[in-house]
Order: sequence, then structure tokens, then C-alpha cells
Amino acid sequence: MEWNPETLQKLSQCFLHTLSPVPEPRRAAERYLSEAADLPNYGLAVLRLVAEPSVEEQTRHAAAVNFKNHLRSRWLPSADSEIKPIIPSEKEQIKTLIVSLMLSSSPRIQSQLSEALAVIGKHDFPRNWPALLPELVSSLQKAALAGDYASVNGILGTANSIFKNFRHQFRTDDLFLDIKYCLEIFAPPLQDIFIKTDSLIDSAVSSSGGLAANLKPLFESQKLCCRVFLSLNFQDLPEFFEDNMEKWMTVFKKCLSSNYPALESTAEGLALVDDLRSAVCENINLYMEKYEEEFRVYLEGFASAVWTLLRDVSKSPSRDQLATTAIKFLTTVSTSAHHALFAGENVIKEICQSIVIPNVSLREEDEELFDMNYIEFIRRDMEGSDVDTRRRIACELLKGLAANYKGQVTEAVSHEIQKLLASFSTNPAVQWKDKDCAIYLVVSLATKKAGGASVSTDLIDVQSFFANIILPELQSHDVNSFPMLKAGSLKFLTMFRSHLPKPFAMQLFPELVRFLKAESNVVHSYAASCIEKLLLVKDEGGRSRYVAGDISPFLLPLMTNLFDALRFPESEENQYIMKCIMRVLGVAEISGEVAGPCIGGLTAVLSEVCRNPKNPTFNHYIFESVAVLVRRACERDISLLPAFETSLFPSLQMILNNLIEEFLPYAFQLLAQLVELNRPPLSPSYMQIFLGLLSPDMWNKSGYVPALVRLLQAVLQKAPHEVTQENRLSQVLGIFDKLIAVPSTDEQGFYVLNTVIEYLDFGAIAPYMTGVWNALFTRLQKKKTVKVQKSLVVFMSLFLVKHGHANLVDTMNAVQPNIFPTIVQQFWIPNLKLIMGSIEVKLTAVAATRLICETPALLDPAASKIWGAMLDSIVTLVSRPEQERAIEEPDMPDFLENVGYTAAFVSLHNAGRREADPLPDIRDPKQFVVACLARLSAASPGRYPQIIGENLEKANQAALLQLCSAYNSTIV
Repeated sequence: MEWNPETLQKLSQCFLHTLSPVPEPRRAAERYLSEAADLPNYGLAVLRLVAEPSVEEQTRHAAAVNFKNHLRSRWLPSADSEIKPIIPSEKEQIKTLIVSLMLSSSPRIQSQLSEALAVIGKHDFPRNWPALLPELVSSLQKAALAGDYASVNGILGTANSIFKNFRHQFRTDDLFLDIKYCLEIFAPPLQDIFIKTDSLIDSAVSSSGGLAANLKPLFESQKLCCRVFLSLNFQDLPEFFEDNMEKWMTVFKKCLSSNYPALESTAEGLALVDDLRSAVCENINLYMEKYEEEFRVYLEGFASAVWTLLRDVSKSPSRDQLATTAIKFLTTVSTSAHHALFAGENVIKEICQSIVIPNVSLREEDEELFDMNYIEFIRRDMEGSDVDTRRRIACELLKGLAANYKGQVTEAVSHEIQKLLASFSTNPAVQWKDKDCAIYLVVSLATKKAGGASVSTDLIDVQSFFANIILPELQSHDVNSFPMLKAGSLKFLTMFRSHLPKPFAMQLFPELVRFLKAESNVVHSYAASCIEKLLLVKDEGGRSRYVAGDISPFLLPLMTNLFDALRFPESEENQYIMKCIMRVLGVAEISGEVAGPCIGGLTAVLSEVCRNPKNPTFNHYIFESVAVLVRRACERDISLLPAFETSLFPSLQMILNNLIEEFLPYAFQLLAQLVELNRPPLSPSYMQIFLGLLSPDMWNKSGYVPALVRLLQAVLQKAPHEVTQENRLSQVLGIFDKLIAVPSTDEQGFYVLNTVIEYLDFGAIAPYMTGVWNALFTRLQKKKTVKVQKSLVVFMSLFLVKHGHANLVDTMNAVQPNIFPTIVQQFWIPNLKLIMGSIEVKLTAVAATRLICETPALLDPAASKIWGAMLDSIVTLVSRPEQERAIEEPDMPDFLENVGYTAAFVSLHNAGRREADPLPDIRDPKQFVVACLARLSAASPGRYPQIIGENLEKANQAALLQLCSAYNSTIV
């Protein structure tokens, strides 16, 4: 794309039209830009447009956004992508222009170009862009000298974007070389601007408090310096910062200890000051965590400053970031070697009163979140999201203190809990938040026992607290009154569920069912979650505490209330409700009386979400619920199957016909489950779906493959005769060819092939075996992975036990004369001992034994070495534990084959394929091996002991003797 007035005019017009509310010109402009992006120098042309002062600001801003996104997708596209990369000469010109253009731009455009520069830096910096850092430093020094803090902050923001990539990379020599390079060039000027800016802030504040307008860019600059400091110090303590620690720590402490009335008098100014203080807290927390020895001389002063700061931090949400980072620092100190700072008399009591209780107490913002965004409230409250809420971080501080001062923490918190409950009892309607705070403290500070779901607490007697504090809330007639207290009480019951005696819990069950009718989304979600978790409780020995008979009296009202709860506003796709439905159906006895309403409710929900799938977790639980309902009901009464098919087919057909990508893998798994429950012959509906499976296009998306294979296996098992008609087997084996050729699907290809071998007659498959062996040998030549070789051993073993050794040898040798012994030596023998899994071990051990006891080619004296080597592998397989036989799989999955959007396959646990045992009559493979060897040796006495002595490892000879002794057999 040439840069000329016509290009400028055309691009300007297009970017202006992309902002149009009118669809036609907007789409036309977007289409033109998408096509133009393939042209060489398009990115350069857009960058020049961004720099063109004659063009309107909003057009240039739209162009800057486009430029940034253009770099993201085309600077270094993935190897298998069809996106055209930016050409090298264009890249060099962009790198030459971008820094100066960014610094001369308005703030809105500058931020976009800074992000674009960071995109380039992620790929090219520093190795392929050595000019960047010197240019940034030169510009920074010029801007600082001129007092141009708009440019200073632009440069620091860019440096922050580039350097923060260092924070979470693996520690390698290359990484430390890159950091060293950046430190040598950037650390001294960073320190200069940091110290100079601090001095300017002091001067501005000392002259009548300073003007907010003058202070704002200075505080922004200090915050950015702190962010860069964090990145450069994150991996290791650089010598430069260790030598200059006094300078940095002095300014850090001043930031935490000083007041800035000119800024703090407005919300915007206070946020800026708090952002700087938060960044300082992150830095000192990093030093406390990683460089404690070097930092210890400053520790006491910072601990005091942070504590003082926290006392003054209000409950306003705008100050949450500062509160949480400051408390985190104190938590880190509390678990360090310097925890004695908290050992003074009344220190922990003071922390509870002045820091913990104020930050755990409910705020208006919490109540608003509870009412307006229940999903986010639950995510933070019950699930422990990534968001560091004040409530959680304050409790983390207590846990940190308890590591060394458990008795004092328990005493102080217990005292506060009693005070809160006493306050509540004086006026429950007004002081209900105090009770909520008490419950929250008990639940949050409970200790989970290792390796289980049970919890314990020293703060209260659980039974007494439950009876006096929690039970009144759960027995309240009005499920809608004081919903936050109800939610807290349900959360307590969920947390301490294993403590409640079963008879007591069963008395509470009707109350939990009743709370599913609560209007509050959080309350009915917590009620559902509580029921679901109760049903998972195990007693000693791993037995389920609650079984089908326990919930039978409540089953119909429970299911009714669960499905009714999905009708509440905002709960139409409530994942906690649907997970509870799934769990109940997995425990309950499913009679026809229950199955009918349940399948009706589930298909109604499924039809609704098919229109617009939004919540992947909810959707997964729908399909799991359907699968468990079908499985459990049909186990009890197979005559219910036609009713399930009638209910489910419209939804499944909708998914198939409309190609609803998110649901197709689920639909294939449900169909496989239904097919497996049917008796042959399969209905025309299923056969129609099977014909659709044979389309090669259906197999192009790797996310569909495991579910498609699952369905194909079910049809091969239930309709083998129909599969062999009208060239269909050829199409099935075409699918096998396609799957086996690609490393990411080769295992699925073996699943298809094994099912063909297991359920079809040899006469049907014989004409295709040359093609099958060719496909397998070609795959081995291209990429001989351990996984493929093990799969080949399982396939050959299955072929042998189903269709005999003669057919195995003959079909293989038809590809290439006498190839069979080569395959046995190179693949079968070395990989046999790597087989895992009880069914697979039995299959392969029996097949290999039959091979050496029945196959003329291996019984020939000339093949005695192969015979001995195979027996050696058989003995290893059956006598040694799996962990001794396993080897590391050296092959990494080829992720590049699946770049881009694919419908992810998620296995349905309740629709899983039950692994069939192809040798049900053989119970003990070890016994089979020695019995066959004894019979064989009896026919040729004296021959086989010599072969065994010459070819088996000493350990395996001893193991074979032990096996013979154990099964009273002799090799003569």
C-alpha cells in the first residue's frame, strides 16, 4: 500500500465510517480495511495516518486502535495460520517511527501506540530491537529536563508494558541476560527521574500545599516508576537496587507516611495517591517475600507506617486496592522470621479491633453486589475468586498470625465474635450485620484437614454454635427475610457438613428444600450447593453417608423446587441449581414417576439454552444431568428408554441441524449412550445420524473427534451388519485413515479400528486389511511415538484373539512378504512390556502367549531367539508393577495443529463408555501364560527350558519359576 494523498483520504474516510451507527457504511469500511490489511505496508500507512495532524482526532484514534490490533495478529502469526505477516522491511520502518510518534501524540492516542509498542516488544525486545531502550532513555532524559511529564509518563508507561513481561517468565539464562541488559541501560535514569520527581513533589507541597493539577502528573510518574521497579526486581535482587536501596526505601516510606491534602480532598486525587501507595506496598511485599535479609533493616518502620495507614483507610470501595495490598504486606511479615513484631502485649487484639473487624464487616457495596450480581458475590464469597476482597484478605492476616500465635489469635477472635453476637442480640433487626460478621469469621478461619473435605475450628464449639446461632436462621418461616444472614447460615452448614450427625441433618433436609424457594439468587444457590455437598459426604471407609433411601421422602418436592428455582429472574442458567439436580439424580432411585417430570424439565431448559448458549458450566451440568438420569433410570427399568428418546430427540436434532458448536460434542455422547442402551436393530433415526457421521467434513474439527468416535463405536457395536452394507465400512475406515495420520487424533483412530476388529466378522474386514496395515506402517514411518507403538500392540493383540493368528500373519505379509517377524521384533516385543491397565494387560499377555504357542512362524526352531525375546516381554508384563515398567512419554502434543477456535471436547462422566473385556472367560492372565507354556513344553520336552535360559533376563527367569510354582505348572 503506497503512502500518497489518495491513500490518506481513503483510509481517513474508512476509519471515520467504522464509527458510524449506520450498519451499511460501517460494514463496507470494515470489509475494505480487512482486505487492505493483507497488503504490504498497510500497517505503516495506518501509522502515518495516526501521525497526520490534519486528520480529526477521533479518526486518528480509531486508526491507532486498528494499528494496535493489526500488530497483535500479524507481527508474528502462528506458523499454520493463513494470516499474512507484516513484511520485514515494514517492521523496521514501524520500529523506527513508533517511539517519536507515540511521544508527540495526544494522551488517548499515546496509550494505544504504547500498547502497540509493547506488542512489538513482546516479540522483538531486546534481541531484535536493540535501538528501543537507548531511544526511550534519551527521550526520557530530554522530557525530564524540559519538565514535560506528559512525555515522561508516556515513556514510563511503555517501559512498564515491556518490562512486566519479565515478572512471570521461567528463570533461564536468556531471561537474566535480558534483564541485565535492561538494568544497565534503564535503571540509572529510572532512579534519577524517581528521585527528581520526589523532590518536585516536596517542593510543590511545601509551597502552600501544592496545586492538584501540578501534583497529578508527578504522582502518576512515581506510580509508574514503582511498577517498573517491581518488574526489574521480580526475578532476583539486582546489584544496582541493592546498592541504592536506601534511596528507594526512603521515598517509599515517605509515600506511605505523608499526607497530600491538595490531592486527597477529591475522589480522583485520593485514588491517584492510593494507587501510588498500593504500588509501594506491592514493592515492599516483594522485598519481604524474596529479599527478607536485605530488607530487614527497613521492616519495622514500614510495618508501623502500613499499620498507621490502615487505621485511616475508609471502607470506601475506591480504597479497596490499597487496603488489600497493605494487609497483604502485614500478612507476609506475620509468617516470616520477623513475626515477633506482632508479639507485643495486646498487638493482636489491636489488629483484630482496628484492622480485621472493620474490613470484615459488611458494607453497602457488599449488599449491593449480593442483590445485583449474585454470580460475582458467590464467586468472591464461596468459591474464592482471584479478586482479593477486604473480607478475605483480613482473614488471611489472621491465619498468618495464627501460624505463630494461635492461642492469642483464637482468644482475640473468639472475644470479638462474642461481642458481635451480644450486639446482635440487643436488636436483631438492626444489628444483623454483626451476626453476619461473626458467622463469616468462623467460616473463613476454619481449618481444612489435609486430604479431605472436613474442617475444624478452635473459635467455637460447632454443635453449640450451630444450635444457638445457625439453626434459628434455617428454621425461620420466612425464607426471604434477612437474606444475607440466611446465606451465611447455609454457607456455615455447607462448611461444617461432616460435623452434623446424620439424623440431625435429615431433620434439616426439608428446610434446605424450602430455601430453594427463596427469592434471593444467592440464598437459593447456597441451598442447592449445600444439598449437593451434603450428598457427597463420606464416612470412614469411603461409604456415602446419604443414600437413595435417605432422600426418597423428599425427592419429588426437592426436584420440583429445583426446577422452579430455574424460573427465578437471573437464575435461568444457575449452575449451582443444575449441579444439584445432577447430584440428586446420581444418588436417588429414579422411578418412572420421577423420571418423567425430570426429563421434561431438563429438555425444556436444554431447548432454551440452545437458542443462545452462554454459561459453559451450566450447560455441562445440563448434559451430565440428562446422562445420569438416562443411565440410572434405565438401569432400573429399560422400558423407560423410548420415552427418553421421544423427549430428547427434538433437542438433539436441533443441535445437529443447527450445528450448535458448543453442544455438538455433548449431543454425540448422549446419542452414543442411547445407542448402547438399545437392542438391535437400531431405529432409522439412529441410522440416519450414523450416515451423517460418515461425512469427512464432520471430522475436521478436533474438538468433535472424541465424541464422534464414541458415537461411531456405539453404532459399530450395535449395528455391525448395517455398517458392512453399501460401502459404509470403506467410509468408516476412511475416517480411521484420517485420524491415524495426525498425532493429536491418532489414538482416536485406534479406537475406531479396534471397534471394527472387535465387532465385525473377518469376512467383512478382510478386503480392507491391506489398506489398514499400509496406513499403520506409514504412520510408524512418519512419527514413531511410544503412544502409537503401544496402541499398535493392543490392536494386533485384539486382532489375534478375535480372528486368529493365521489371519493376522497372512494379512500383514500380504502388504510385504515376510514382514510379520520384523514387526514382532521391532514393535511388538519392545513395546509389550509398556502396556498399562488391567484389561489391556490381560489382552496383550494372552495374545502374545497364543502367538508364541500357536503360530508356526514362531514355533520354528529358527525363530527361537524371537520366541525367547517375546516370552521375556510377557513375563515382564505380568510380573512387574506398572511403575517399574512405565517410561516417560517423550512426545509433546502438537499444539499448533489446533490453533484457533475449536469446540472443546468435555467428557460426560455419566455417559462414559464402559470398557468391554474382549476376554471375559479368562480371569487370570498369569495362569493362562504358564498353563499354555506347560502344554507347549510337554509336546517337546527339553526344548524350551534351554531357550528360556538363553533369552530371558535372570530376574524374569526367576519370576517365571515363581509363576509356575504358584499355579502348579511345569515347563519341561
